[in-house]
Amino acid sequence: MERTGARAAAFKVLNRVEGGDAYADIALDTELRGMGGPDAALSTELVYGVLRWKLRLDFTIGLFSSIKTNKLEHRVLNALRLGAYQLLFLSKIPPSAAINESVELVKPDRKKAGFVNAVLRKIDSERDKIRVPEQDPINHISISWSHPEWMVKRWAERHGIEETIELCKADQEAPPKTIRVNTLATTREKLIQDLASDGFEVGPTRYSPYGIEVRGGGPLDAKDHRYYIQDEASQLIPLLLSPAPGETVLDACSAPGGKTTHIAQIMGNKGVIYGVDKHEARLRPIKETASRLGVNIVKTFTADAAGPLGFVEKGSLDAILCDAPCSGLGVLRRAPDSKYRRSVEDITRLALVQTALLDNLAGYLKKGGRLVYSTCTFEPEETDDIISGFLERHADFKLEDASSVLPEGCRELVDAKGLLRTFPHRHRMDGFFGARLRKT
Repeated sequence: MERTGARAAAFKVLNRVEGGDAYADIALDTELRGMGGPDAALSTELVYGVLRWKLRLDFTIGLFSSIKTNKLEHRVLNALRLGAYQLLFLSKIPPSAAINESVELVKPDRKKAGFVNAVLRKIDSERDKIRVPEQDPINHISISWSHPEWMVKRWAERHGIEETIELCKADQEAPPKTIRVNTLATTREKLIQDLASDGFEVGPTRYSPYGIEVRGGGPLDAKDHRYYIQDEASQLIPLLLSPAPGETVLDACSAPGGKTTHIAQIMGNKGVIYGVDKHEARLRPIKETASRLGVNIVKTFTADAAGPLGFVEKGSLDAILCDAPCSGLGVLRRAPDSKYRRSVEDITRLALVQTALLDNLAGYLKKGGRLVYSTCTFEPEETDDIISGFLERHADFKLEDASSVLPEGCRELVDAKGLLRTFPHRHRMDGFFGARLRKT
């Protein structure tokens, strides 16, 4: 396949995402089937690059377009975004190729092709003179680092301008490749040796005792039984639950199964784990992952964890993990398209869902049992407020210090309240929140 095909694939994905009928990762996986390595890499770079920098690109296009960007047909706008991204961010691609290939995307419409050609040539000739206005710091950050203004404003109010810039910068970088060793099949040390022998540049992660960072080598094999591809922050949540062999554990929002199978590893594949999701189709990857990793103690059920759970009695569980649906603002570097889908109203709506989940799950825990609440976001309404509200309503629960169960090297990730907090710009991992609760 020619490199034109790689750009055409990226163009198709971006049009689907812009149309609202697809998520970038799923649409991209579909388009990449049968595509060679270099072309797949270019398509991936173009899709995620355009989505990461969409606001910055639209600002730049708006400077040179006679039509406002919000008035442009989305196919024309995406052709411009692809061209502008290559001109501004991919120095190895010749400007002529970036422009000409973008023009080809809107042919045979000569008028549109001419418009795309003219705008991109203006951007190319004036690129060194482009400046983002600095009068309004929130707007400046929003455009410069391509985050919605409402998001930047919230973060700036809590963290200040400088740290907000660092957080936005981290969101614009591709996340490190990390895997979790499957200790039912091998050890971390042995897997590091084996991967190094296979030509990978690898090393242990800083915080997770199960993690390996892969810094170089070929593509990872998602079907390899020796490991599971997973961010380091996500690996810390099962450690916060501290499940023991022989226990009965519920993973209340378990798809796609990463934390479920990690819990099984820690339990030595002894005991029972109930994996629950409200959508039956989402149970399939849990079963597939468990089978691949040699986990045989997971029982899956289709159920809404905010309602009655007919497969288990109340007051019977040793431990419950509630990795709740959330706004996902801690994982924007992995899902840049979600920056433009989310709103403040989503945070309010999701907080109600999270509250309902915890209130219901509390009744299924036995006295002395542990309940871990986690999210891949750091918004107060979905983190601190959820926990404080829960403790006010449930006097038979207490908050425990996360440091008491996490590895000693994780202490810097735990705040004065005993809550686990990770940030992309501080810790080189996804943004996660975790609270450990005990039923007294």
